[in-house]
Amino acid sequence: MTKRLSFLLLDANIIIELWRLGLWNRLVELCDIHVGQTVVGEADFFLDASGNRVAIDLSADIASRRIQVFQVEFSELAEFRSRYDPSYLAKLDPGETEALVKLLTLSSDWRLCSADGIVFKVLANVQRGEQGISLEEVLGQVGMSRPLRKQYTREFRTEKTKLGAIDAIQNRGRKE
Repeated sequence: MTKRLSFLLLDANIIIELWRLGLWNRLVELCDIHVGQTVVGEADFFLDASGNRVAIDLSADIASRRIQVFQVEFSELAEFRSRYDPSYLAKLDPGETEALVKLLTLSSDWRLCSADGIVFKVLANVQRGEQGISLEEVLGQVGMSRPLRKQYTREFRTEKTKLGAIDAIQNRGRKE
């Protein structure tokens, strides 16, 4: 079976939400998913409707190669972080940083799915805003549409991408 959506990097918040919604296994079947080693560590549990902690275990998906795991060298992470001012750095967590560093080494076919506004702002700030994608858009492309909280929507992604583009014009966010 050919995957409907290829070249997809996921942030931890997306993995957690997919598990919370019970959609993880189906999406893995439909997409070519790549996850940073840091994100694997960050996406370790979610809270169910009763507030109970439910473990997320990606080890079987990794072992079976249903998802691909990548690592980025510390020097690459440090070099990337050195390009941004504190207004951006304060909001970037390690998993997001790893995913952004990886994405920026890949072709324009690749997409990074996140629910953190800073990811979309960084991408727009470096003129690669089209490589950000919301969970709503991913689910829509594979026929699994459903209502989601705002941070998982196209509207949220678009709003944050516009802010990053404005920052780029006004020389904010990046040191260079």
